Amino acid sequence: VLYIMLLVNIMIYVAIAAYLFSREYTESTLKTILPIPISRTKLLIGKFCTLLLWIVMLTLVTWAGIFIVCGLYDAVFTLEGYSLLVAIVWLPKFLFGSILMFLTVSPFVFVAMKTKGFVAPMIGSAVIVMGSAALSNQEWGALYPWTATYFLVQGKLQSTGYPTLLSVSIIILVSAVGFLMTFHHFKKEDLK
Repeated sequence: VLYIMLLVNIMIYVAIAAYLFSREYTESTLKTILPIPISRTKLLIGKFCTLLLWIVMLTLVTWAGIFIVCGLYDAVFTLEGYSLLVAIVWLPKFLFGSILMFLTVSPFVFVAMKTKGFVAPMIGSAVIVMGSAALSNQEWGALYPWTATYFLVQGKLQSTGYPTLLSVSIIILVSAVGFLMTFHHFKKEDLK
């Protein structure tokens, strides 16, 4: 289940982020939004909070859906190990993974704002997903932020031989660079 999260969710989150952060450009409404007495920084923070809320809600819906589908399967075919307790144990893993993925989406937000569109971030996320799939069974995956999130949630990071702090630092670095580039670009953005 977490492997599917590694592959599919990042593309869904990037699609949501690209929509949230590029829609003013594609709909030509940026000129009407910026004169409102709110700073550009607060506007971006609000968008990032909205993105985080979307990600958490989708994670909860996914978790509940998996629990319900497994319950139906258990009712018909008997699923060994199925219980509410097991589902509750998995919920924090899902939420932790989704928050880590939120952190790694910030570079795609910058790409969406820079290109003022949806296509480039989606292509970038497809490339990232292919890299994640290739590295998901390799020790080097601990150094690739999008695979490192999977390793952290799955508890596989220790078996790679790389320190946890290194992987977390790489995730934070990628996130910080993405956030800083996004805020810097939007503050310098000219209204055209």
